[in-house]
Amino acid sequence: MLMKIAGRVRGVFAPNYPENDEDQQLHINNRGEQLVAQALPELTTLVSLGDSWQVASATGLAALTALPTTTAGLSLWNGEPATGKCYAIDSFGSWEAVVDATQTDVTAIFACNNKTPVTAPTDAALVIRSLSGKSYGGKARTLAGGTITNDGWFAHGTSGEMAAAAAGANWKVNEVQCRGLYLVPPGGMFNVQAVKAAAAAAAQQFFFIRFHEVQLLYKS
Repeated sequence: MLMKIAGRVRGVFAPNYPENDEDQQLHINNRGEQLVAQALPELTTLVSLGDSWQVASATGLAALTALPTTTAGLSLWNGEPATGKCYAIDSFGSWEAVVDATQTDVTAIFACNNKTPVTAPTDAALVIRSLSGKSYGGKARTLAGGTITNDGWFAHGTSGEMAAAAAGANWKVNEVQCRGLYLVPPGGMFNVQAVKAAAAAAAQQFFFIRFHEVQLLYKS
């Protein structure tokens, strides 16, 4: 059956239709894009499904001083069966507990999404927290400061530069809002690492990853 969908092109003013008038066409702009009024904040409906989570390092690690290779700050492994859920990475990064007064305090955040399958790592037993107040019962494992396969690290933009020795740089957070750019399929692993210009053992990085467990038609 051939179905044709027609839409009204809105001009300068929005029409004022009577209540319960359900027989109106959808509205589009002059570029053919549908006009939608967002009712809830972004991600609210997805989080309400109850499979949205976040995990963070329990122990701080010094950032690397060279490009990452086979050491990750924090890793998230998907232990689902082949037809199970994928992990859509929402955001990731690190926060710095102690300000580094020895240099202009800039941190670069890198991500690596491993090729599948990845051998199940020994779980670091980090607590995976819900974004909707649930207890975690999934199959994810975490790895902190572990050795991984270098399947390619990619840099991501972070917050602005902090001045050296500025008290306001304490508790600095570098968060990458990737909104599903990375997908971790069953048997896959996602890794995060931080890099600074010079060694500063006191400026410890605590890494974090936020993700959504979703059932997708994933093509391996």
